[in-house]
Amino acid sequence: MKKISYFLFQVSIGLLMISCAEPKKKQMPETGSMLQHNVYFYLNDSISNSDRKEFEKGLQKLLSIDAIHKSEVGLTADTKPREVTDHDFDYSLFIWFKSKDNYEIYAEHPDHMEFIENYQSLWEAVKVYDSQIIKPNFD
Repeated sequence: MKKISYFLFQVSIGLLMISCAEPKKKQMPETGSMLQHNVYFYLNDSISNSDRKEFEKGLQKLLSIDAIHKSEVGLTADTKPREVTDHDFDYSLFIWFKSKDNYEIYAEHPDHMEFIENYQSLWEAVKVYDSQIIKPNFD
């Protein structure tokens, strides 16, 4: 009986030590320093065509910030509806930065702040997806 009690005591101590250990961090693939910033704008239904044109001008000015490596503006594509496809957004931005530092410069840039201030009344919602690029396919 002593052997069983001692064994159970050792197992209990072992389990306690395991539960107190730091959890393993999620193993992430190696990445480069390049960052992709994707923004989806869901505009208000009530905006006029002239508001849309002004919004597009604002996007172009926004994309002239020097910290940006590459950028594209998109519209909702006329693709077949699928359960996983979101066709509700109006405009999308795809912006690549060579580093997180460049992204931070962009995020705090006066032109970025001005864009938000000038055009936020036109959108109902904005969704942002930031990704660190594993291996860029362009320079």
